[in-house]
Amino acid sequence: MVNTEKLRTMLRDQNVSIEQAADAIGIDRATLYRRFQQSDNFTVAEVDLLAKLLQMSEQDMRDIFFDG
Repeated sequence: MVNTEKLRTMLRDQNVSIEQAADAIGIDRATLYRRFQQSDNFTVAEVDLLAKLLQMSEQDMRDIFFDG
């Protein structure tokens, strides 16, 4: 299950809006909001693109996308 709170915090800390994140991973803003609500529907490609956008460490990726 995705830790959407940590992901939202990382977006906020880096001043990346939901719209900017959605554009960066090639999906509609509404789709990204659904990904946050369902918290487990990010594709591998989306995870990779978000990690690059936010310059996540391996630990950040584990904590957000793969822990739990």
